[in-house]
Amino acid sequence: MIKHFSRLALWVLTVAFVSNAARAGEEQTFASGSLIIPMDLAYQDHGMFQSYGLIFQLLRQGVSVYWVIDLNKSWHAAACDTQGDECAWDCAEDGSGLKCPYPTASPDFYVGARVIWDGEGQANPGDPITLHGYRGGPFVIDAADAAAARPIIDAWNDQGLWADNPWAQRTEFHVVSVHETTEEFTGYVRKKMVAAPTIAVFSDGNEDIATSYLRAAGIPQSNGLEFPAGKCGANDCGPGTDKPDMLTVESIMGDMGTCDNPNLDHQNGALFTTDGVPAYCQIMSMHWNVNDREKVECQGGCPATQAECSGQAFTYHGHEVVAEVRKFLNFPVHFFAECQAVNAYENTVPNPAWPYLDDSERIGHYLTDLGTPPDCTNDADCTDADFECDPGFCDNGTRDCCQSKNIKEKGAGFLIAARPDSATLKVFHPEVPYNQMDGAFGTVGGSEPAYNLSDYLGTGYKNDIEVTFISGPDGPGDQDVWMTGYLDGECDIIQPFLDPKPPAECETGKVSYLGGHRYNTNVPLSSNTDGQGTRMFLNALFEADCVTSSGQPDIVLELSGETTLVSPALPAEGSYTASFTNVGAGTALDAALGQVMPQGAIVTDSEPGGTLVADGVEWEIGSIGSPAARPGEPPNQGGRWAKVSFADYGDYLLQVRMRYRVGVTMLEAAPISLMVKVVAEAPDGGLEDGGLDAGQDAGGDAADAPVVSDAGDPGGDGTTSNAAEGCGCASHRPGTLVFCAGLLVLLCCIRRRR
Repeated sequence: MIKHFSRLALWVLTVAFVSNAARAGEEQTFASGSLIIPMDLAYQDHGMFQSYGLIFQLLRQGVSVYWVIDLNKSWHAAACDTQGDECAWDCAEDGSGLKCPYPTASPDFYVGARVIWDGEGQANPGDPITLHGYRGGPFVIDAADAAAARPIIDAWNDQGLWADNPWAQRTEFHVVSVHETTEEFTGYVRKKMVAAPTIAVFSDGNEDIATSYLRAAGIPQSNGLEFPAGKCGANDCGPGTDKPDMLTVESIMGDMGTCDNPNLDHQNGALFTTDGVPAYCQIMSMHWNVNDREKVECQGGCPATQAECSGQAFTYHGHEVVAEVRKFLNFPVHFFAECQAVNAYENTVPNPAWPYLDDSERIGHYLTDLGTPPDCTNDADCTDADFECDPGFCDNGTRDCCQSKNIKEKGAGFLIAARPDSATLKVFHPEVPYNQMDGAFGTVGGSEPAYNLSDYLGTGYKNDIEVTFISGPDGPGDQDVWMTGYLDGECDIIQPFLDPKPPAECETGKVSYLGGHRYNTNVPLSSNTDGQGTRMFLNALFEADCVTSSGQPDIVLELSGETTLVSPALPAEGSYTASFTNVGAGTALDAALGQVMPQGAIVTDSEPGGTLVADGVEWEIGSIGSPAARPGEPPNQGGRWAKVSFADYGDYLLQVRMRYRVGVTMLEAAPISLMVKVVAEAPDGGLEDGGLDAGQDAGGDAADAPVVSDAGDPGGDGTTSNAAEGCGCASHRPGTLVFCAGLLVLLCCIRRRR
């Protein structure tokens, strides 16, 4: 037995060490040679928006990007060169004494570097930067990934390389500054990004606002084409068109049934796959009119009462869009609304009357509560002149209450505030990724330039959680411009969660609201301060959990079957089951599971649905749910079996692999292996060396020996789980030596048979 035990132990130890990769939620040291995409105006004034497009492409092509943000940073509201109120940090080179002529946050880290690309036309490749305090939430690529990142960066910045790299082609073009560090440095990794997001734009009549921001960044649709510059026409947007991510009301609301038999499934529209998980990481709605939200249409026209229905299908229902987005936000995704769209979603209150027929899930109020609107019997009871008595509006039609006379404020939530003066803005929590900027924020006009909570209605943010990051001088709650929080105030968005998150915590989506109708996309940003809202929009794309490691699926693979086949004749045959379990917060899309055979082993039969390939068999799994097991979510685990024929005696190493998609990025779970030994007979009626073989019980029958991945960790955070029943490994953290899989199974089975 000693001979066999040693061979198995040596094989196990080759996968026993776990990498200690940089993770979100802790300080990390980055080696010299790491790459920095600066996000302050000293070095990224012209390439600011296109920096986000470059990050998208790095993630799409498998390069992880770290968002490094100092947890203790502060915002300096006055221009840094204000006499008597200068910033403690210099604008570009540290020690120069030159201060920025605009407000900034304090630096996230200091390091020396050299120029790789300069988008400001002020430096040449190789020029040194002795020391700079990088501000505005810079993005870092670890030195270990720099070689993979450089060709992508070069293609993005050099139009001469676009013919060979068509993914880099775009209408808007600016060079993005990139630096290479010349020494190691330490910074706080607030987010580790691993997947490029899929982005749905709601074709709400003002979709060209969102697409102008995306085109400014160079971020494409999921099919690789640019987002369109104009608005959608009749039947030219949505699934099945060349604008697949431009979603109409009809596509989002899904099948609603008929007026006499309504369908209240709020998870069957284009925001979801056919197996019930989000089809997108994000949805953006820029200016959906409240009147459109209140619209209900039926095929051929809705009758006056439900009793008169005769099978007409619902063809437009604004409240159902709100419900579908709410269901979408049960997952670690993101929703962004701007201007009147904020009121359209946030202030929605279910109406059970015809023709709405709303259930309780058709409610907005993602961030705000309903307050306690005063009771009334007539308008005179409403002591605020802006309010009137609305019969049956409150408490599901059972109470008359005071509501705003302005339909955009009805159901608040949010009242509309005047546009705050840019010079009077307050900036809160500059350490939050959503709120990364450098330079002054310029407000813009529109029907909803800012938002108020209502003292009269008693409204507030749910759970009293801080969600306001930019407001007027008397905010939060007064002239709020930029707000972000978890759905229904589930968690504190300011808290820097460890990566991975604690189980079952903060697994809902995030909601972002921005006041103002349309922000500028012109550069340089320092002289177009009304472009900072565009940057907030782009920040929100990459802060979403479906992009970052904390919201990823974490697929653990297992392979079980006979590890010793006793076969007097050839070929020998065994049966092997490949299993998978998602232990992460996110869902996996388009998953494919494969058993890979070495030379001399072939698959002779498999579970239905398998496709024989050159080196084994593969199954299309589809979507894999999360452990949260949300309603309508597919299972987070499963398995497939295959029968394998071995042509000769000897040792065979079988493998299991799984690939899957998050956003537009293809990821792969760490493959796992199982060693199978094929022998002609057991010597002297026993086993080798007179002992028990790892896959053999005392009666000579084959025993299952499950082997589990030691690195089922697409996010690269070094956390794994072992699902081997009875003989599994405990979960472990980075740097731990784990005697896992086959070795533990061997020892466990020996104990069982004593």
